[in-house]
Order: sequence, then C-alpha cells, then structure tokens
Amino acid sequence: MSRNPRRSLRLKLALSFALAGLVLVLIHAVAIQRLNRQQEAQLIDQIVSDEMEALLEQYERQGRLDGPPYRALQRYQVRPDTEALSLRKWFRASWLVQGFVARNEAERDQLPDELRRLAPGFHDVGQGDDRYRVEVREIGSIAFIVAYSVSLHDERGRHFTLALAVSALITTLVTMLVGFWLAGRLTRQIVDLAHRVRQLDGKHAGEALEPHYPEREVAELAAAFDGYHERTVRLLERERAFTADVSHELRTPLTAIQTTCELMLEDAGLSSRIRARVDKISAATMRLTELVNAFLLMAREEADGISSEVDLRECIEEAAESVRDRAGAKGLMLVIDPGETVRLRAPRRALHVVLSNLLANAVSYTEHGSVNLSSRGGTIEITDTGPGVAPDRIPELFRRFHRGDARGGDGYGLGLAIVKRICEQAGWKIAVEARDEGGTRIKLILI
Repeated sequence: MSRNPRRSLRLKLALSFALAGLVLVLIHAVAIQRLNRQQEAQLIDQIVSDEMEALLEQYERQGRLDGPPYRALQRYQVRPDTEALSLRKWFRASWLVQGFVARNEAERDQLPDELRRLAPGFHDVGQGDDRYRVEVREIGSIAFIVAYSVSLHDERGRHFTLALAVSALITTLVTMLVGFWLAGRLTRQIVDLAHRVRQLDGKHAGEALEPHYPEREVAELAAAFDGYHERTVRLLERERAFTADVSHELRTPLTAIQTTCELMLEDAGLSSRIRARVDKISAATMRLTELVNAFLLMAREEADGISSEVDLRECIEEAAESVRDRAGAKGLMLVIDPGETVRLRAPRRALHVVLSNLLANAVSYTEHGSVNLSSRGGTIEITDTGPGVAPDRIPELFRRFHRGDARGGDGYGLGLAIVKRICEQAGWKIAVEARDEGGTRIKLILI
C-alpha cells in the first residue's frame, strides 16, 4: 500500500514567512508610494506657485511677457544633459514652464484651447500623453496663467513604482529563502525526535528522549513519547511473562493427554468404538497443541523473537507430513512439489504454523480430488479442488471465528486469522483467490 503524500512542515513555515514578508513589504511599498505621490504633488504645486510669482513680478516690471501667447501647449523632450543637472534645476528648467497673460477677451481667445475657460486656482490639464499642472490667477481683468509640464514627474513616478515592485519581489524571495533556512532550524529537532522514536524497540527502556531537547514544546512531545515507550516496555514484559506461564501451564497437560492417548491406542483389547473415540481425543489434542503454539507465536513480537536461516524445502516437507494422514483418511491426493532448495532467514516455528495451517485448511474443505503445494523461489502456491469461495467473501476469510464454508471443515475459524497475523509480523504476503476450474488458490510470498 502506497503512503499518502504529506505536506512538508518546513515548506509550510517557509511559505508562511514569505507570505508574511510579502504582506509587510506590500504595505510598506503602498505607504511609500502614497507618501511619494503626496510629496510630489506638493512639490509641483510649490514650483507652479513660485513660477506664478515670477510671472507676476516680470509683468509688473516690464508690463508684458516675452513672446506672444501660444496657440498650443508646447511639448518638450528631455535633453541628454538633463541628468547632470541638480534636482532643483531640473524641476525648474525654463523649458518645462509656460506663462500666459490675457488682458481681455480677445487675448484669452488666443490662449491654447485647454487654458481658455479655466477658473482661478489649480488645474490638471492633459494634451495627448503630456500632463500639465496649471495655476490661474485673476487680478482685476487680467488673467495670469502658468502651465508646468509634469510628464517627467510621471515618468519618475513610474520608475519609482517599478523599483518598489522589484524590491518587493526580491525581498519576498529573500524572505522565503531565509524562512526556509529558519524553518529547517525549527523543525530539525522534530526530525531528530522522529529519528530517535523510530529506533525505540519497545523491549528495553533505553535512554530518555526529553533531555536532548531544550525547547519546551519539543521537550513536552519527547516526554510524551518517553511515557508511552515506558508503558509499552512494561506491557511487553508482562506479556512475555504471561506467555512463559501459558507455555508451562498448557503444554504440560496437553502432553500428558497426548501421551495417555498413545498408550491407550497401544492396548490391543480396546474395542473399535473406544479406539475411534481415543483417536478423536488424540487428534483434538494435537490440534489444540498447534493452536496454543500459534497463540504463543502471535503473542510475541517478531514471531517468537527467533529468526534463523531455514531450509524452505525441509519446512514444506515437515508441514506436509503433519496433514498427510488426514488427507489419506479422506481419500485425497496430497501432491507436494517443494522445488529447488531455498534458504531464507525466518522464524522456523512461525513458518511451520503457517504452512501446516494452510494445508490443514485445504484438506478440511476438500471432500474429493487433491491438494497441491508448489514452491518456486520463495513463493508458495497451495491449490485444492474443494468448493471454493465466492470472490466477495475472500476478505472475510482472515477474520477470527469466520469459516469459509459451513458445509465442510472442522475447527473454530481461527486458522487463517492466525496465519494472517503471523504473516504481518514476519513481513510475508498472502493472497487468496478462487480458481476458474473450481477450488481455491493461496499464494504465500516469503521473499
């Protein structure tokens, strides 16, 4: 089963840093932009007012202006040497300012169209791509008009806005990188804690995790893991003690019953009726012994805690011998093909319980025909000619106290559930499927 993809906490923290930085930068940029526009507007109005005072002073001195009234507002291009001028000279360059005086209606009609009907005060006038800040003053019947080109101010404003946008982008990227680095430092202890927790085996108390982490939140999480691990160790110790007691208390009487049955069966004076009953007691005792062994295996972690190099061929033959008599009594053909010799590291007793349970289950539910076992490269396949099982009921076969078909078989419905548990502990894979020709096929993958 594939694991669901999960988001990275480090990446989320880095993105959070970047988002917070972007919001702050945008707020700062907007505030600077508004302040710049406000100061720029104040500066333009101050320049226009100063030019208006200069215009009034010139008219008062000379009684006229240099040059006739213009039919249209003039458009000017920035000279290459403008960049070398000081800011004050650049703003107050004479070619950016045009002054007009209209002493009567006839002269007002000679003014550019955009200026003819302006009321006294400040105005914004546009002509194509050019913009002008205009001030109109009326003294008596004379109208004084100053038009100041603000296109260059607009261009500076656009450059300033672009610079703010680029700086915001760079700041966001830098914030994200710094955030990613900081997030790595913040999550490093969590990653280290996860690594240490994976190394806990649940068998020994080991070293406490909490002292390794100075931060309070991570230390509290480590303390919770310490408490949980300590309870797990105590639980496993009690379980091991219990399984040892069960091994002593149950195996001894079962051995005594089995021995007694064998001695009774050696008595030639037993009637056939009593001998059949003793056979049933002996068979039930053997089955109960196998069941107890299986329960003991399931109660221990890592399948009885013992893994060694085993010969798969030998284990298959031993499991087959345990059901051969039962198959012969039912008139079934038991076909065993252990294949080539394969050696693998596995708990031998657990493997014997799995193979014997699978074969016993196949024999129990097969009334006629054969039970076949074949092994190839660590993959075992068991087929039978029994009634089979419906595909929708296959998942229920591994449930406890569930029998595949009530029409046949004996036992308590625990065999496949035990097999499933042992396979999960040992890391083996098992699958059940119905055969097209009838019966059931079981695949056990050990490697």
